[in-house]
Amino acid sequence: MNTNNKSARDWLVQSSRRSFYSVLEEAKITPRQMQIAEMRFVQGLMNYQIAMQLNISTKTVEKEIATAYKAVNRILDQML
Repeated sequence: MNTNNKSARDWLVQSSRRSFYSVLEEAKITPRQMQIAEMRFVQGLMNYQIAMQLNISTKTVEKEIATAYKAVNRILDQML
């Protein structure tokens, strides 16, 4: 995981629920990326659990999370 993705992940894990949804909405991620982010960071599911529930591959989950991280990092960079 590169440094930027780690920053986004750390922020998403530590943020309040209001901040979490606010930044994700501002990042304009897709509905599926939002659903996966909620499952990962709000519900605390692992990637393989998300994949099983959504009937998609773990690689797809990883790709969607990585894309969401990039969008979140753009917003966080603007905030700083």
